Amino acid sequence: MEAAVVGLALCAALLAVLVAGLSRRVARVERLVERPPSAGRPPGPPPPRDPLVGHPAPPVAGVDRTGGPAGADLSGRVLLAFLTGSCQPCRAFWSALADGHEPGCPVVVVTADPTTESPRGLARVAGATTTVVMSSEAWLAYRVRGAPWFALVEEGRVVAEGRAGSWEELAALTGA
Repeated sequence: MEAAVVGLALCAALLAVLVAGLSRRVARVERLVERPPSAGRPPGPPPPRDPLVGHPAPPVAGVDRTGGPAGADLSGRVLLAFLTGSCQPCRAFWSALADGHEPGCPVVVVTADPTTESPRGLARVAGATTTVVMSSEAWLAYRVRGAPWFALVEEGRVVAEGRAGSWEELAALTGA
């Protein structure tokens, strides 16, 4: 009888350790979802990245907020805004876009696909007229370092790219 009680106590202790470890992992994932990936990095130089400026613009294809096919026409001048629904620095851009503000050219917001980004969450931040393409593949193709990230495309070529924390910084980045 004593051996059974000791065995159950050991199992309960092991289970408690496993639950604590899983809780820490869940908390870490939640923190990553709540802020842009770069927010958790210590200050310092970012990892190396080959710029896309001067190269053909990778296609942007995915789904819209309703799950239908969506994409970006890259044949003219368009600003690709890589935003998330939960990133704090992105909120100013979402708000301005919902109010109809455009920095001198059409804007296509690119978010992660619906398995990562919540279409319901996007409905809260994006205006009815904001063009949204949900495509994790586009984030990879444009080598996005964290939201908010922008790429200005003209005639199918990337002419500017980078981070911006305000409309003024975005105007400086795009030359608008």
